[in-house]
Amino acid sequence: QSWHNPPVAQYLTGTCWSFATTSFFESEVFRLGGRRVKLSEIHTAYWEYVEKVRRYLRERGDSLVAEGSEANAVVRIYREYGAVPLAAYPGVLAADGRHDHEAMSREMRAYLSFCKANNYWDEEQILAGVRGILAKTLGAPPKEVLWQGKTYTPQEFLREVCGLTRGDYVSFVSTSSKPFW
Repeated sequence: QSWHNPPVAQYLTGTCWSFATTSFFESEVFRLGGRRVKLSEIHTAYWEYVEKVRRYLRERGDSLVAEGSEANAVVRIYREYGAVPLAAYPGVLAADGRHDHEAMSREMRAYLSFCKANNYWDEEQILAGVRGILAKTLGAPPKEVLWQGKTYTPQEFLREVCGLTRGDYVSFVSTSSKPFW
């Protein structure tokens, strides 16, 4: 059996893709460098929400903005935004410490529906509004993290602490609708 952190509850979110893939990368960090690191699943989910909204705006409302995603999103988000330890960004502001993205998702969908209905596509302003919605539930992601007495950006943390090289991982999906070869 490979080393792994204990399972973590995602509670009321559609972010199983981030929790599962983050667990894989935590085991990779241990395999590569022997470090036991607990990474923030919600850091990745936060930036995936932002990128989904960016695509939604560029496609003028013709793409999905929802909680779900795939494992390849973690690789993509790590490349762009890096990773942070859970202690630096738990991604939950609720007093009970439990994740619940239902109201946040509903508010985001309503905001984006309003923008689409009014043919309003100012990417910078809308993304700022969405980040405000995300911040009410998840908090704002850190620009820097402190790890064992040293400060890192999320990109530096991914590379220097985790030892994960952004180009070393690819994702693929195999479905029964296409031949496996």
